[in-house]
Amino acid sequence: MTTLRVLRCVAVLAICLCQAAASRVQAEPLTMAHGWSVNPAGGKAAVDEAIAMMLQKIREPEFIVLYTTAEYGERETVQTLHSRFPNARLFGMNVYKGVFSSDGLHVGQKGSLAIMGFAGGDLRLGISAKQVKDGTDVAALSEKAVEEATRDAGKTLADKPSLILLGATKGKEDAIVKGIGEAVADDVPLVGGTHCNDALGQGYVIKDNKLFKPGLIVGLVYSEAKIGASCHSGFVGRRKSGKITAGDGRVLKGIEGRPAQQVYREWADGYFDDIDCSQQSVLVMSNATCPLAKAVQLPSGQMRYIPVRPQRFNADGSLDMGGDIHEGDMIYYVEGNKRALREKAGVVARDAMVNGRIKMADVAGGLHLYCAGAAKTLGLGQGEETSMMVGEIRKAMKGKPFIGGFTAGEQGNIPGYGYFHGNLMSSMVVFAQQRSPADRPVVAAVP
Repeated sequence: MTTLRVLRCVAVLAICLCQAAASRVQAEPLTMAHGWSVNPAGGKAAVDEAIAMMLQKIREPEFIVLYTTAEYGERETVQTLHSRFPNARLFGMNVYKGVFSSDGLHVGQKGSLAIMGFAGGDLRLGISAKQVKDGTDVAALSEKAVEEATRDAGKTLADKPSLILLGATKGKEDAIVKGIGEAVADDVPLVGGTHCNDALGQGYVIKDNKLFKPGLIVGLVYSEAKIGASCHSGFVGRRKSGKITAGDGRVLKGIEGRPAQQVYREWADGYFDDIDCSQQSVLVMSNATCPLAKAVQLPSGQMRYIPVRPQRFNADGSLDMGGDIHEGDMIYYVEGNKRALREKAGVVARDAMVNGRIKMADVAGGLHLYCAGAAKTLGLGQGEETSMMVGEIRKAMKGKPFIGGFTAGEQGNIPGYGYFHGNLMSSMVVFAQQRSPADRPVVAAVP
């Protein structure tokens, strides 16, 4: 046999192996199955109920996402999941007061949790979780977390992930997304939320069988199948804006040379007249429909608003903000209403499918994060409006499984801008079941 014939035989064998591998992936589409519980016992009793639901559809998950309220037996929950599925990777975090799923809203008297299991498909996952200590260079820490998650997935930084999942540390979010942007190309979809307890304080993040508090967690997903993501605020501007003339970080002191709080009160046309902070600072939770926002102008000329909610009115006329601001930047007054807060959850689900070019028939399922402050405005656990918000996602997903939780800040990606942290937003990722024929790599014929 000549050398040329040997080379041809080797090439044909390689093609056959590639096609066989592709056929296996195609024969085993990604399956997603969820479960949830509001069992007042929490811990093992609650997660056992959730597992029983999940097992109706998949038996051996390779990857599990956990959203759980705080002080709901998290350590027992994690131990139970690790014992039942020792080979499954676990990405988890605390969320505010409740969870939701394709079955509806779940707010228990003692707590709530939801899990999503992934099986089949070609997902490769890498996870890194870090303790965030006082004085830490958080941007450098998050960059290191991305590098570790890359290695954990068996990849290199030259391999571009399909998706970034993030559980961010309260008060450190802007530094975290900055660090991620240093390590990853700025056009990778990111779906993140700030984990918290029921008092909106620090919560846990969970990697496999370990809990970190305060911590951050990064998950990198690699797949040939389509993944779509979106992050949306639903607010519009009223042409009220000004340049930040004093302030930095999370404290906004001046707008156009005047006290920032005074300007904000004027822009709101008396909405905050009943708030007296002359003697001490006051926590403000009534402004979920009229926050301030940073604006991003895209190369197309389109403006995108990133809400930064004033969270506290201070006696010195300053505002404590839910995201970083910088002197010299423009700040905008934006508005919405309860209807917009409800409907944006469905909008973001549909946008995720559009962005990922995923047909409804091909959807395996999704993950959703929704702002806790917006949920409080809708009366989370009181009345029907939060359930109606979840209903908007259910309508958009048309019976496909999803789980979600309420977070104290949201992180995402704006194409043409990069990664960001904002408030009062809704964020979702949708996964396709498998690669479509058009997504398969073309194999050249052997001459």
